Amino acid sequence: MNDDSVVSPTPPDGGAPVATTMLVEPTPARPVWWMAFGAFTFLIAGCVAAGFFIKTDSVALVPGSARDTEALVEIEGAESFPSDGEILLTTVRLRQPLSVWEQLWLGLSDDNELLPREAVFGDRTADENTEVNLQLMADSKEVAVAVALEQLGYDAISSDGVFVTSIAEGSAAEGVLTPGEIIERVNDTPTPGSGDLVDAIAAVAPGSSVELHVRPIGETEVRIDTVVLGARDDDPDRAFLGIGLADNLQFEAPLDFDVDIDTGEVGGPSAGLAFSLAVLDQLTPGELTGGADVAVTGTIRADGSVGPIGGLPQKAAAVRDRGLETFIVPAASSEEDLALARELAGDDLVLFEVESLEEALEALGAIGGDVEAIESFAAANPDAGS
Repeated sequence: MNDDSVVSPTPPDGGAPVATTMLVEPTPARPVWWMAFGAFTFLIAGCVAAGFFIKTDSVALVPGSARDTEALVEIEGAESFPSDGEILLTTVRLRQPLSVWEQLWLGLSDDNELLPREAVFGDRTADENTEVNLQLMADSKEVAVAVALEQLGYDAISSDGVFVTSIAEGSAAEGVLTPGEIIERVNDTPTPGSGDLVDAIAAVAPGSSVELHVRPIGETEVRIDTVVLGARDDDPDRAFLGIGLADNLQFEAPLDFDVDIDTGEVGGPSAGLAFSLAVLDQLTPGELTGGADVAVTGTIRADGSVGPIGGLPQKAAAVRDRGLETFIVPAASSEEDLALARELAGDDLVLFEVESLEEALEALGAIGGDVEAIESFAAANPDAGS
C-alpha cells in the first residue's frame, strides 16, 4: 500500500476491511501578494490617521467676517442718527495649530495664507498674543473716537509733553534720559509738543547747558536734569540733544456726551478707520455711505493718516463672499497684498485705496455718501473748538 492508501474501518456487517486510495490535498500557502497588500493598506491607514493628529508649526490666516459697526457704537448724551447703509469692519480668522491634512487642505485655496507660527506670535504664547491684541484694540478705539471728534471740530487730541523714543549713542542725552520718559519743559519754555522741543533746543547755542524738566516712566513727579548740548554733525552751529521724539498724545475732549465702542473679544488695531467713520456716521444726519453697506479696514493715527494691516487678501475674500460692492483699504499696504486683494475681490467688488480719513470720506462721497453733513455739523456746533 502506498502512502496515499488507507484501510477503511471494518464494515458494520463484519466483513473484511477494504483498502481504498485517497488523494490528500496539502493546505495551500497564502499568496505573498495578499500579505503585502494588507501590510500596505495598514500602513496607509496609519499614515492617514497620523495626519489628523500630527501638528505642524504653521498657522493659517483665513477669511473672517464683515461686521456691522452701528451695533457696536453707543452715543450717550447726544442725538445719534441711525443709517440704512452701514460701515462694516472686517476680520481675519487665525487657524492654529494645524494638522498635516489641515495645512494641505487650506493651502489649496488662494483665499488662505499659511505662515510660520513665529511670524504671527513671535515668542508670545497664544494667551499673551490675545492680550496684546485686545490692548491694541482698546488703544485703536480711543484714537478712532478722538480723530472722528477732531473731524467734527472738537479739540479732542492734545499733547502734554515730548515722549523720548530713543537715545543717540554719544549724545548729550545718553546716560541722562531713558526711552519712555516725558520732557515737559526746556529751561522756562514749556514743550507740549515735538515742535516746541525742537524750537527750544534750536534757540540755544551748542555747548550750552539746559535744564530738562522730565517726568519719569509711570511717575507724576518731575525731575530736573542739566545737560550740555552737543552740535549737529550736519550743522555745527545748531545744538543737538540726541533723542528720538514723539508727542505724548492725550485723547480727551471736553464733551457733554459719551462715545463708547463695544468690541467684545475682537482684537487688533485694524478697525480704527472703520470706527472713525462709524462715529462720524452716527453723530451726523444723512447717509455717510449713501445707503450702501461699505466694508472698511485700516489703522488710524492721531493725524488722521491710515496705516497698513495684516490679512488684507483674506479680508477682501470675506467682503467678496458677503456680496458687498465697496471696500476701503489702506494704500500703505504692501503692493503684493494689494495685488492679491484686487485679484480675490473679483469684478464686483471695488477697492478704494486711501491714505487718510479725508481720502476715505472722498471715497464715500464718490459712491453717493453725504459727507458734507460732517462739515455742516462742525460749522453749526457752537461747542466744537477750532
